[in-house]
Amino acid sequence: MRSIGTEIAAQALGVPRKTLDNILAREARALVQAGRRGKARRIDFDTLERIAIALLLGRDLAIPVARGLQLAALIGESSPRDLPVSSLTSIRFDLPKLRVTLEAAIMDASEGFVPPPRGRPPAAL
Repeated sequence: MRSIGTEIAAQALGVPRKTLDNILAREARALVQAGRRGKARRIDFDTLERIAIALLLGRDLAIPVARGLQLAALIGESSPRDLPVSSLTSIRFDLPKLRVTLEAAIMDASEGFVPPPRGRPPAAL
C-alpha cells in the first residue's frame, strides 16, 4: 500500500498543510499512525481518499468533517448505489472518478516537491 507525506497530500487535496494536520490530529486520528518527532507523517491512499470524500461532502453539502469521514467509510464500502444519509436523503458518489482525479493531483504535487532540509543550517563563515 502506497503512502505519501502530509505536504504532498495537502497539495493534492487543495488544502493548507495545517488544515490537513488538524484533521489528522482530531477527526482522523484513528486512520493514521502516530508520527515520530522530526519525521513527516505518512498517509496511505485509502485514508487520503476518505479525507478527500469528507472534504468534498463538507464543501458541497456543508457536512462537518467528522460526519464526512463516517460517510466516507460507508461510501468506500458500498457498491455503486445510493447511500442513505438520512430518512429522506441519499447520495451517490463517483469513486472511480475520484480515484483518477486524486492520483493525478498526487502526481502533480509530487513533481515540484522538494523536501525541506533537515538538521542544522551550515555555519556562517
